[in-house]
Amino acid sequence: MLSIERLLEMTPFKDVTVIAGRGGLSHEIKSVNVMEVPDIYPYVDEQGLLFTTLFPIYDDEDALHEFIVRLSEQNLAGVAIKLGRYLPEVPDYMIEQAEKHQFPILILPSDANLSTLTNYILTELLDKKTTLLEFRETIASRLHHFLLEGSDMTQFVEALSELSEAPIIILDAHLQIEATSIELEAVVMSEKGLYYLMNEEDMRQQVIVECLNQTYTKDDVLFEPIMAGKKLFGYLMVLKNETSSQETLSIIVEQAIILLAYLMQTKAAIQQKERNYLDSFLRDILNARYQSQSEIIDKAKVFKWHLHFPNVILVIRSMEQNTEKRISSYTKVLDSEKIEQAVSHVFDIPLSNGKVAYFEEELVVFISLAFETRLQEKLRTLAELIVKNLTPLGAFSVSISEPIERLQDIKSGYQHARLVHDIYKHQNKAPYIKFYQSLGLFKLFPLMKDEEKMQAFIEEYIGDIIQYDNKKDMDLMHTLSALIKNNGNVQKTSDEMFIHYNSLRYRIQKLKDLGVDLNDGDKMIEVAVACQMYRYLHL
Repeated sequence: MLSIERLLEMTPFKDVTVIAGRGGLSHEIKSVNVMEVPDIYPYVDEQGLLFTTLFPIYDDEDALHEFIVRLSEQNLAGVAIKLGRYLPEVPDYMIEQAEKHQFPILILPSDANLSTLTNYILTELLDKKTTLLEFRETIASRLHHFLLEGSDMTQFVEALSELSEAPIIILDAHLQIEATSIELEAVVMSEKGLYYLMNEEDMRQQVIVECLNQTYTKDDVLFEPIMAGKKLFGYLMVLKNETSSQETLSIIVEQAIILLAYLMQTKAAIQQKERNYLDSFLRDILNARYQSQSEIIDKAKVFKWHLHFPNVILVIRSMEQNTEKRISSYTKVLDSEKIEQAVSHVFDIPLSNGKVAYFEEELVVFISLAFETRLQEKLRTLAELIVKNLTPLGAFSVSISEPIERLQDIKSGYQHARLVHDIYKHQNKAPYIKFYQSLGLFKLFPLMKDEEKMQAFIEEYIGDIIQYDNKKDMDLMHTLSALIKNNGNVQKTSDEMFIHYNSLRYRIQKLKDLGVDLNDGDKMIEVAVACQMYRYLHL
């Protein structure tokens, strides 16, 4: 058994100091964890020794206060802290908590190498008497080495492929390729095959993936979820070959999943923090809190956003009525980066020229463009591609602002794109794509500040119809709007409203009795304006 007490007798740990929790020095060490994220607790193992510099929480007083208690509750063996860079000393309350819970706090020397120490412990923990355990030791050591050396996902996957001698594919939780040891263009995933695999249906001959002119079915892949606690981060897929050993692959996957969960959780935490900062930045832009165009261009670079003008804003709204499902769909869209990819493809610009953020229960897309001769045509192509690509995640509608030439016009451009949705959302149950420039009279109404005069105009031309509808609920306003839209065509309006031709004729007579004659062209222009004005005021 490797206890903390025995560990301290070993050469690499001779300069380690115990400052609290000596009553727990007999605790057995069964694993090693390295803390690089604030919420470490779901990812630590019982009887594990946690190594940390406290960097993720050194400036969070609440997190520091609960740190020792929560580790003790997780039944960890102890914690080894490297002081100096982020925390000069261990707070007194931590020492008191450690003494109370008999939870050892070890202080590492200032020149300690966490990678060396963790690998040393892992080596001690592994039983070298059998081939498989020796192999597990090698795998764990090498994978931890890559991780502790700061390797990114791509480098880690390449190392994993080298160890397993097989192609590796990492999928995110939405089954999109996150990383692969092969050229991405050479990998073709089958949605149908993945469906059968995910639902454990016995379709052994169904192709799951094609890679380098070779097809792989269920028996040809090792497919395991990457999880931490109950949270699913994605999936690890190993494409077996003739020399692959199930036993050795299982050991590699077992070790890799632990570290992949860490990598993906770290990435998710960073992305969420970046999104929070970006949301705050965008909120300030859309609320016109910046006066300097050069200032926001410089600040945008922090988010790897190449912001310049002219700019176009797209507002994307989910058609989902359930709030929880709608917000979930927005999260999936942001994670997938499908919108940024569509922008880059249609306009042939770098991904950094576009930025997508969740704001006010919708997705706001900023696109920095060069001057385009066919701008509206390309924007429609882009919107259609976005709606198509997002179909697996739900139904979405897109509104498009006019080109924005300067910082001072961003707020109004965004409001114009939102106005499009406000106008069309009630009359379109199916996904739609609409431009602010196509709004006609609705572009003028926001400029009219005197609502009393607007109400007076409405009352003069259609007031009797509105009052009649309120009393009789005959839907005359809807009928009038449909007739105006169809240029007075009775048959077309009857079909569109799903009412009998004679019923519509009766309503037309009632409209005439209330002062609206469809045959009076000049009068109908004013009635049409009043209807649009009424609709605008009741958005």
